[in-house]
Amino acid sequence: MVILEFKNVSAAYGKEEILHNISFQMKKGNFVGVIGPNGSGKSTLLKTAVKILRHSKGQVLFKNTDTGKISARDFAKSVSFLPSDIEIAYPYTVKELLLMARYPFSSDFRNPSKRDIEIIVSISKQMELTPFFDRTIFQMSEGEKQRVLLAQCLVQEPELIVLDEPTSHLDIGFQFAFLDLLKTLQKTSDLSILAALHDLNLASQYCENILLLKNGSVIKFGEVQDVIKFEIIEDVYHTNVLVYPHPVSGKPYVFGIPESWKNLTEK
Repeated sequence: MVILEFKNVSAAYGKEEILHNISFQMKKGNFVGVIGPNGSGKSTLLKTAVKILRHSKGQVLFKNTDTGKISARDFAKSVSFLPSDIEIAYPYTVKELLLMARYPFSSDFRNPSKRDIEIIVSISKQMELTPFFDRTIFQMSEGEKQRVLLAQCLVQEPELIVLDEPTSHLDIGFQFAFLDLLKTLQKTSDLSILAALHDLNLASQYCENILLLKNGSVIKFGEVQDVIKFEIIEDVYHTNVLVYPHPVSGKPYVFGIPESWKNLTEK
């Protein structure tokens, strides 16, 4: 089953077109990584997928239904989104923020249902947030804030979760812990994941499919081993790399070659 599809989609900010004729299909239960250089259109594509930015051409389909025909509330029951630039202006507690994420299922987060509490407690344990329940968001480090925002997405119990640089403020341990959690939910709950990732190796190791963008256009979409190739990465990122199989997973692993090493590689 195809859960998300772009059909010849273009999108713009004002008169400046950012996405050009994007087409791809995402199967239900898959983890798709969106990669590409800065300014390639990754965030714009995600915002178009979740209806924050209205596309100017083409169609975006969620489970074969045009997203424009799905109400915001119904869409929020199935799709959650974590942007890269979210700001919280009021000192809500962690518990309050997680309860707010259950809004699509109940209009009054001050009177949560038994199911609301169960899912919040479960996700909080998995994300190691239980000790912070009564702490305000302003009393947390950037990494801790990111974990709370990630947990907000998960308590919506989405079919599709869309993440824009979800590991950007996390140390290496929590990067793996969070992505491992997503992989577990992907397998146990048939969760579909669409994530923009700067780290090519995280994308390679955790994703089944990769969507590679450059200047707002699709350069390549396919399985990891068909996209993460040295000649493709060098051409798109304009840098020298080596790509070898990871010693454990066997998936492609990218090694950058700094210009200062050039003489060493030529010996």
